[in-house]
Amino acid sequence: LFESEGRLAQVRALETAMLPALAPCRDMPGVKDVRVQGAIGVVELEIGGFEELVWLRQRFVDEGVFIRPFSNIVYLTPAYNIPADDLARLTDAIIIIVPEWATRFGKK
Repeated sequence: LFESEGRLAQVRALETAMLPALAPCRDMPGVKDVRVQGAIGVVELEIGGFEELVWLRQRFVDEGVFIRPFSNIVYLTPAYNIPADDLARLTDAIIIIVPEWATRFGKK
């Protein structure tokens, strides 16, 4: 299937889209690292405790996206065939919510 249905091209397209979409997080307070490898996008945060994770999870839901932080990692593993506008909705939510989290929890 990877060869006959162009899955590797889809993975490359996701990587190409997520790299610039998540790049603004690099300069945000409380962000330790931003990385994209293939179809996986990661924003690593300086999480101070469980309360912050609960807040992040709820805030993503409130924004209308299902992004679940795992420990100090906010990650995306979208379907290879996700439409570009749906991917943008996910990455935009991260760009909106991470600065809110940083302000709320006093990240510098």
